[in-house]
Amino acid sequence: MTPTDRSTSPLAWALPVFALAVGVLGMTALWLAVTLSLRSPCGWLAPVAALDMVLMLRLAAAPAHPLRAVLAVAGTALAIGASYFMFAATQMGRLLGLTPLESADRIGWVLAGDLVRYATDAYDVAYAVLALVLAAWLARPAAGRVSARRPPT
Repeated sequence: MTPTDRSTSPLAWALPVFALAVGVLGMTALWLAVTLSLRSPCGWLAPVAALDMVLMLRLAAAPAHPLRAVLAVAGTALAIGASYFMFAATQMGRLLGLTPLESADRIGWVLAGDLVRYATDAYDVAYAVLALVLAAWLARPAAGRVSARRPPT
């Protein structure tokens, strides 16, 4: 399969999307572990999440296509949102004697949003915005890059 055939195939995106889902779950788990140990929302982990999403897409050989940048931004946003939601669920679960997963099953979006809003500050929002921009920039297809492989003559 030539590189141009691979990039147009919908099946070429199956592994990168799966890798992105694994990256989101892994980053959420890491973020929750750091949050539990430091007892703060740890917004500075948002750029780390962006780097993780870009790395997962590159390791899964996502084709150099604008969709790769869109997937990286979406994965980063999903990781940030899931991490903050789990942070709120963990904080509420501690008060009620529940595990983080039990609390996440019972907590509502409004309560989680309020808990996150009260726990975060402007720096956390700035880190989240920086992470989204970083994911889009690092995952973009490189313009003008010359391939090292030459087509067969």
